[in-house]
Amino acid sequence: MARDRAWAVLAAAIAFGPAIAQAQDMKRCDQLAAYYDRYGGGRVSEGRMPVGRIERELGYDACRKGDFARGVRLLEEAIRKTGFNVPPA
Repeated sequence: MARDRAWAVLAAAIAFGPAIAQAQDMKRCDQLAAYYDRYGGGRVSEGRMPVGRIERELGYDACRKGDFARGVRLLEEAIRKTGFNVPPA
């Protein structure tokens, strides 16, 4: 009985592990995008697009498509371009 329960827990961890990881990755993307929007997204120079805005949009789009590594990298780049440090995860 305990052995069957252990196998069931292991099977659930294997089945849901990637989904949990993706949710955490998307949470990081949301965090970085919100940080950019709050602290750096409003910086406009001479009526131009805010610094890092393209990277922010491309990064968040990559995250929505499941390319979290690229998305996080671009979002972090957008934050750095505004002169802020990337917040810890």
